Amino acid sequence: MRTLLKILKIVAINVVVFGTLFALLEGVASLLFIGNQVRRATGLRERQHSTYDESIGWVSLPNVNLPNLYGPGVFLRTNGQGFRADHDIAKEVPAGKTRILCSGDSFTLGFGVSNDEAWCHRLGALDPRLETVNLGQGGYGLDQAYLWYKRAGAPLDHQVQLLSFITDDFRRMQSDRFLGYGKPLLGMRGDSVLQLNKPVPQTSAFSRWKATQDHAIGNLNVVRLYNRVFHRDEQGPPADTIKARDDASRRIAAGIFADLARVNREKKSQLVLVYLPGQSDYKTNGPAAEWRRFVAEEAAKQGVVFIDLIETIRHVPPTELDDFYLPDSHYSVAGNAWVAEAVYKELARVLNLTPPPAATP
Repeated sequence: MRTLLKILKIVAINVVVFGTLFALLEGVASLLFIGNQVRRATGLRERQHSTYDESIGWVSLPNVNLPNLYGPGVFLRTNGQGFRADHDIAKEVPAGKTRILCSGDSFTLGFGVSNDEAWCHRLGALDPRLETVNLGQGGYGLDQAYLWYKRAGAPLDHQVQLLSFITDDFRRMQSDRFLGYGKPLLGMRGDSVLQLNKPVPQTSAFSRWKATQDHAIGNLNVVRLYNRVFHRDEQGPPADTIKARDDASRRIAAGIFADLARVNREKKSQLVLVYLPGQSDYKTNGPAAEWRRFVAEEAAKQGVVFIDLIETIRHVPPTELDDFYLPDSHYSVAGNAWVAEAVYKELARVLNLTPPPAATP
């Protein structure tokens, strides 16, 4: 009997020791894994070419040249006005040209591809009669794209403003922070759009760093266990709160569309709204469906053109779609080229453009 108890005691001790060692190894492995994620997280690439702005949150720096920003030879260059361009843009439209201003977020900026591969630039390359100007800025919501156009785009003569957006751009309007950076918060006073937080607050370096590491921190087993025990991973805004926020965003977006339609009419220009497809929009309607209906209704109300590229991309064979997106879900070179061609096809109809003259041999 004593021998059996001794054996059981030894077994129990070994189990405890083994369990403790396993827990330590699991903990060390988890820390090493998360540490590697933190090490590899370089933060926002926009930090290398952007600066704080008290009205808009951040804007691109002028005269930046980053030859390998997105990889070897994949460059970003800005002009003296902070636009993604190789030269400054004069106020007057060059003779014989139709100038198109492309407003939007990183999908318009051309995140992940070189200047000449961004869809706005490719659009201009499709027809020598067009001059396209890329006003895209990384991380912008619809609110910031609107404010940047009003400051930097509206003073320029132009015939078309393409205001492009993805679904997330509407919900970015609901917060005064984006990835740890302060941003403007807009509201409505009657029919007028107004900014509620000027100057936009500057955030600390730690809060910006933490925002880029939240995903890695959330993968720590102790954090996951805490969230599971206290049901933090199941919590989220109630449906009525989400609806109220979206309704407020729609009111502000309607005000933005109305103001931009007015500004463009005064400049003898046409406002064109472009709904850009995200990678998940190909097969599922999701939240984009309601926003697309909203944009279509507002475009009709304001008498402006609406180009819905989500509907267009659903006619693309699935085998081709794989080449349209980079691993981070931005457009690849092929994706940017497709957007440019799809937008040009619609613009040619709107602007009554005849086919571009054939290049001379």
